[in-house]
Amino acid sequence: MRVLVTGGTGALGREVVTQLRAKGHRARILSRKPGAGADWIQGDLVTGVNLELAVKDIETIVHAASDAAHPRRYNATDVLGTRRLLAMAREAGVRHAVYVSIVGMEGVAYPYYKGKLAAEAVMREGIVPWSILRATQFHTLMETFLGGMSKLPRLATVPFKWQFQPIDAQEVAARLVEVVEAEPAGVLPDFGGPEVRDLKGLAELWLRIRKPDKRLVNLWLPFKFSRQFESGRLLCPEHRDGTVTFEQYLARRYPTP
Repeated sequence: MRVLVTGGTGALGREVVTQLRAKGHRARILSRKPGAGADWIQGDLVTGVNLELAVKDIETIVHAASDAAHPRRYNATDVLGTRRLLAMAREAGVRHAVYVSIVGMEGVAYPYYKGKLAAEAVMREGIVPWSILRATQFHTLMETFLGGMSKLPRLATVPFKWQFQPIDAQEVAARLVEVVEAEPAGVLPDFGGPEVRDLKGLAELWLRIRKPDKRLVNLWLPFKFSRQFESGRLLCPEHRDGTVTFEQYLARRYPTP
């Protein structure tokens, strides 16, 4: 099968490409970054540059590209970019588009989630036959959060009560390969990590390995989304599909001598 992976250089996209190729599929990468090889297309969802080339002769798209780091580009990348990609995919005869989304976003007062929900709405229009897989937060995102919260000298300031159900990107990628190999199925069951943890517990595990000299301090944030994170809005405890815990992920990534 010929598959285009948007965001093919991201934490999830890399794993999807690797696992598709391991199963004998041809995986083409779409990225804003330059790369080598016939299966690498440097293109842009915002401007439309090279999207027509990216979807040429493609059967299925795994749409994992997003722009969480740039709030001003949420709409341009996640919403308008998704519509542009799907319109070109329809013209190219693409038979299935798989969108990667996030568990529990409805009503959560976090601007990025509004963009993701709007992108889901574009998918549901049926421009191309579609599937949507929602997953909980990746282990790599937990590291990104904790790295940003531990930049002060000697201190790591963390919202102790935020709740997450972190999942390994490799396991999400394996599920996406299954979705690619199946027929379009609309909204799929949520895909969650093996355990629900508060951010304090995750921080303790991470600091022990990465920054043992830091003191952990509770960070109170007076925002609605913070209270929603605390209340478990981003969880799907009835879907503990993953098997790799955050602790196991850290042991794999940072093996002790």
